Formats: sequence, C-alpha cells, structure tokens
Amino acid sequence: MSRSARTSLLVAWLAVAGLAAGGCDVRAGEGGFSIDVASGRASDEWKKTYTVAAGGRFEIKNTNGTVTIEQGTDEGTVDVRAERIVKASSDEAAQGILKQLEMHEEVTPDAVRLETRAPKNWGRGGHEVRYFIKVPKSIRVDARTTNGGVRLNGIANEVSASSVNGGIKGEGLSGHIDANTTNGGVDIGLASLSDAGVTLETVNGGVQLQLPRTAKADISARVVNGGVNVDDELGLKQTGEKSRRRLDGQLNGGGGRVELSTTNGGIHITGR
Repeated sequence: MSRSARTSLLVAWLAVAGLAAGGCDVRAGEGGFSIDVASGRASDEWKKTYTVAAGGRFEIKNTNGTVTIEQGTDEGTVDVRAERIVKASSDEAAQGILKQLEMHEEVTPDAVRLETRAPKNWGRGGHEVRYFIKVPKSIRVDARTTNGGVRLNGIANEVSASSVNGGIKGEGLSGHIDANTTNGGVDIGLASLSDAGVTLETVNGGVQLQLPRTAKADISARVVNGGVNVDDELGLKQTGEKSRRRLDGQLNGGGGRVELSTTNGGIHITGR
C-alpha cells in the first residue's frame, strides 16, 4: 500500500472513531455508510377525544410523520391517537425532549385545531409523530403534514389534505376531496363521486384516480412534464382538444367536477 493510500485510510478511520466517540452511530449497508448522530431514543403514546358540532371543522398540522384518518362510529366525536418518537444523543436526552414535544390545541365547540410543535434549538436528533384519527361524517377535515404522508381510509367527509415531502393516498372516499402535494404523489380511490367533485394536484409526483364506472363527471387533466392516460373501459367522451399533456372530457353525461394536474409526473385515471 502506498504512503498516500495509508494516509487516506488513517484519516477515514480517525473520522469514524471520532464520530463514534461523540455518540454517533455509524452503519454500513447496501447503500454505503450512513451516520446517525442520534443513538438515544424515547417514545410514548398520546390520546385525546374531542367533541365537534355538526358542520364544524377538525384541523391537524404535523411535521415529521404520517397522518391517517378513518371514519369513526361516534357521531360528533373525534378520537386522536399519536405515536411520538424522539431521537437524541442519549436515551436521557431523548426523554427530556419528548417531554417538551407539544401537542398544541385550539378548541371551540365547532372547531378543533391540533398541531405538533417541537422545541427549538434542541441539537442533534429528531422527532416523528404518527397520528391515527377517527372522525364523524358530519365535519370537515383539514390535514397537513411536512416530511410525511396523509392516508384517508373510507371516509365520507369533505377533506382538504396537503403534504410536503410525502404522498397522499385515499381509498373508499365519497366526499369532496381537495389534495395537493409537493415532492410526492396523489393516489385516490373513490367509492362515489360527490357533486362537489375532486381536485388533485402535485408538483414532482404522479396523480392516480380510481373512479366508479357509473360516476357522472366532467374531467379536466393537465400535466407539464408527463402524460395523461385514461382507461378505455371508462368510455370517456372527449369535449375539448386532446393532447398528451391535456385532456377534457365527460363520463356518463357529465356531473361532478374532477380537476387533476401535475408539474413533473403523469396522470392516470382508471375505473372500478
């Protein structure tokens, strides 16, 4: 081994040794070396139940973690369960930070706003909060997350969902859906299409929409860098100019408005 190679190896070894001595966790895997500066961990579970009047609103804002929402059984009651995970330089440090992780609440009879707030300037480490929420049919839902996704399961509510660095996925939905992402895809399956329609938009991601074959819809789809594809089985009737990046059409004579758009990605509409 040459002198320069021995020197490079020594420098690399000293760097790894120094990181290890400083409490870092160095791992080697298929993707190469990764350095996790947070070897300590703490977690807990947070639960809360809210009562929201019919026609009211429930809003959830999260950072670092997913938000999963499904239909509840108790009319007027919103049930929230959150799995909270903190990583820091040691278990003791993680426990201390976990105690400072705030679940900020703003509650009125017809509206609830819940937001994850982490302490500032807490050094090495990070946090993740995974929300599992059950909502009654009678309220509007607003779900926003950064560095995480939104999952909507079998709900009939009017929903506004947004994500940065994460996708939005819904299945068995029947209310008005307004979903947008940045750096993530949108994948929505409808049990039925409401008169209020659906708006799905993403930047740097694809849009997939599954519609009932009997749905009555006016469809507008737009892409900048990508293509639009509609399954032939839906029998879409073209109503305007059609191109690879633009499509306007009707299903079953028209009805609810369906607006789909993406900047970097494709759009695919299928039937069920």
